[in-house]
Amino acid sequence: MNPASAGSVHSGVAPHLTLLDRYNGGGYFMHPIAIVGLLALVIVLDRAYALYVQNKFDKAQILSEVRNAIYSGRLVVVGQTLIHQIIQAGFHAFERSHKDSEVQIAIDAAASKHFPTIEKRTSYLSMLANISTLLGLLGTISGLIISFAGASQADPNDKATLLASGISEAMNCTAFGLIVAIPSLLAYAVLQGKTQRIIDDVNEVVLESMNFVITHREKLKGKSGD
Repeated sequence: MNPASAGSVHSGVAPHLTLLDRYNGGGYFMHPIAIVGLLALVIVLDRAYALYVQNKFDKAQILSEVRNAIYSGRLVVVGQTLIHQIIQAGFHAFERSHKDSEVQIAIDAAASKHFPTIEKRTSYLSMLANISTLLGLLGTISGLIISFAGASQADPNDKATLLASGISEAMNCTAFGLIVAIPSLLAYAVLQGKTQRIIDDVNEVVLESMNFVITHREKLKGKSGD
């Protein structure tokens, strides 16, 4: 076979290997990897919505709301985000006793209640990425075992075909495992970073709000007395 004809053969084989062909050629372990990938996708969508939509807030606007509430003598902030609920817990504690320690305890209790809602399930992405990689490795080993076991008992003329089939299965499974694992790890890093930024922003706003309340303690006591 001359080089030109060999090149035409090679160029004619690759285009027929669609993603579905590669999936079907990866063996049994492609199915659990696909399930892991689907679970990872669901978690990513759920956490992205929770972090970027449900818990989105403007720090300057919330601090403005706190100042307006203090100036009016009515310690109420309107909103259903976790930062509103934590600030409101501090306001309630201040109205009950005006003691800094009790205010801090109420804030810590509210934070420990609400922070897990933005941290939950994100850590599963790292676990699923590891599982996907290990399933790909297991599929690789399985494909190689089948390949060499079959080749050892096959007719010499068929050994090359059996080896190529088994190695192809092994490599497809490895690749698919990595295709699921790499985006899962990237999503984990992005979502974990966003989670930490939200927690830091909440702590910053709550601290500034409570300092503002304490600074105007006497004014608020006078309003309470009235």
